[in-house]
Formats: sequence, structure tokens, C-alpha cells
Amino acid sequence: MLIDALILFIVLAACVSGWRRGAFSAVLSALGIVAGLTLAVVGLPPLIERADAQLVRVVVLIVAVVLVVCLGSFAGSTVGDWMHDRFRRKSAQRVDSLFGALFQGAVAVVLVWCVCMPLAASLPGESAKYLQSSRVLTRIDAAMPAAGKQLPAQVAAVLADSGLPPLISPFASDGHAEVDAPDPSVARPELVDAARASVVHVMGDAESCSRRLMGSGFVIEDGYVLTNAHVVAGTETVSLDTVLGVKKAKVVLYDSEADIAVLHAEALGIAPLRWAEGTLRTGDSALVMGFPESGPFEAMPVRVRSQVSLSGPDIYAKRHVQRQVYTIRGNIRQGNSGGPMLTPSGAVAGMVFGASVDATETGYVLAAHQILERTGEITRLREQVGTGACVGR
Repeated sequence: MLIDALILFIVLAACVSGWRRGAFSAVLSALGIVAGLTLAVVGLPPLIERADAQLVRVVVLIVAVVLVVCLGSFAGSTVGDWMHDRFRRKSAQRVDSLFGALFQGAVAVVLVWCVCMPLAASLPGESAKYLQSSRVLTRIDAAMPAAGKQLPAQVAAVLADSGLPPLISPFASDGHAEVDAPDPSVARPELVDAARASVVHVMGDAESCSRRLMGSGFVIEDGYVLTNAHVVAGTETVSLDTVLGVKKAKVVLYDSEADIAVLHAEALGIAPLRWAEGTLRTGDSALVMGFPESGPFEAMPVRVRSQVSLSGPDIYAKRHVQRQVYTIRGNIRQGNSGGPMLTPSGAVAGMVFGASVDATETGYVLAAHQILERTGEITRLREQVGTGACVGR
């Protein structure tokens, strides 16, 4: 592929440059690049957040990265070149050159991946798929430690329209199985009607970042609603749009790692949904309910691809976490987050919390047993808790 050939050319050119300049120059050049990127990470997000268009954010990121890399590399290599010339013996210069080639080649590999990873996670359509198909980037990504993926994930969150980091690396496979298309007959009118009242539209105001957040939620105990943490992240006030009208609520549990939040509303007056006793299997039909794109209520048939332990960033891309999830085939859109996934009998098997970045009709649902482990006894939650910072943009 052309992208792989281009990456290999960049790495080879870096090795040649490292050989010519030596280890001192390569190391100091890398330190200059790191210093420049650190300044960019600190200073760029406020600038990028001002741009509403995703293309503008991407262009600003690329231009800024190129500038800081060039300036940092020039400053470091200038000092390194002077030190390399101080070597009198040819053998010492060769050793210096060898280490310089290896080091600068490794730096080029990491730098290319750091730039391409957030682009592959946030660019729309074929552009992202083209990067994701790179064998070189896939192998580099597989070799990167989990801690090293936090910075690119944070950049991807800034670029993404949702403001959230990718649930998994765009170069990684989540191991989901190929299954048949969802079965429309699972959306039986009696099932939808019975559960409809228990599914609510969650609305939160985050004055600190001048944002109104919206998502889905569902009643799990008398007066208690479950939703995603990212739906209420950074909010000062939260309300629930229900079949009985708008109700004020407060956040009584906020788990940014698992992406779970519990809301409490006095005198809610809506019957809770019941939890499923077992687990779903590959190929099983299910029904996702919610308010996609903050529009009207929808009940969408889905089919289970697999149940997996998913490794990825928390909602702030600060920590690497393990989540027990279902991967599902279905049309999961922004706004479905926090909505329930029901079995054909109407029991809650999990809660929607994201969709695949590669638009392959794949969504992600937190498994019911993990939700119950993280929340504990719901009715003991009474005191309002903080909701952290706003996510991404």
C-alpha cells in the first residue's frame, strides 16, 4: 500500500539522517521534538476547541505538529551536530552514527503512529479506513504499551465530534463475530410499549464549558435512573424528559472509568426495568432503546456479535481500563448512549455506551453484571456527587 511505503520511506530517511548526524544529535533532536509536542498538547486543545468543523481541527493539528516537530528537531540537532564533530576517531564516529540511526528511526516510528492514530480514529469515511488498513501502523500499534496510547487517545478525543476517545484503537480488532442482520420482529409493539415509559431523555447543563449534553437513560429502581458518565460529565444541573414531564435529578454516582452514572429524582413515579438473569450469546437478538441524535424515542433491533473484555481508555483518556461488554450489530448513533439493551423478554442485558469508529454497524454495550458490580446497592445512593470535567471538546 502507498501509506505503508510512505511510512517506510520516512523511517528510512530518519535512519539515514541519524547515521549522518550521530546519536548525540538524534537524542537532542528527539528531546526538542518532545518539548515541542508537550507545548502543543498543552496549548493546542483550547485553540482546536474553537473550531466547530472537524476538517479545520484536523488541519490545525497537522500544521501545529509539523511546526513544533521541525522547530524542536532543528534546535536539538544543531547542538548535537556540534557535539558529533568533536569526535576525533573514526571508530567513535561510526558507533555514534549507528546508535544515531537506530534511535532516530525508532523516534520516527513512534511519531508517525502518534500522528496517524488520532487521525484514523476521527477522520470521516474512506480517509480513516485507508489509514486503518495500514499493516505497518497496525503492527506498530500492537507493539505500543497501553500507557503510551493515552496521549494519542486524548488528541483523538479533541478531534472527534463526540469529544470522546475511541473505545479501542482504530488499528485493533475487537474480535467481534460476523452475524446476520438484526431481526426487525424483535421490536414487538407490546415489548416496546411496556418498556417505553422507563426510558428517559437525559439533559445536562455544563456552564463551565458552555455546553448542553443529551443522552438516554432508564429507570432501574424507584426514583433512580442509569446513564453513561459521559452524558453528564461536567454538568451542574441535570433533568429528565419523561412520559410524565420534565423532572429535576441529581447525580449520585459518577464512574468515569466504567462510564456509568446514577441519577436520583424524587417522586419520579415510573416503574423500573428488570435486570436479565443470564447473558446473551453470539447471534442472539436484542432491542436497543433511546433517543439517537437527541431526537424522538426509537426502539432499534440489534444482534449480539460477541461478549468480550474490552481494553481501552476511560472517558478522559487518562487511564486504561477493562470493561465487560457486548459488541452488537446495529445502527448505534450518538444519543443512544445510556439507553438499555433489552432481551426479547424485556429484561435489561446491558447499557449502550459507544459505537465503532469504523462505521461497521458495531456498537458497544456494558454488560449488566459489570454495571451491578460497579453500582452496588442503588437505593443507598442519596448524596449528590461531582461530575468531573467536560469530556473532549
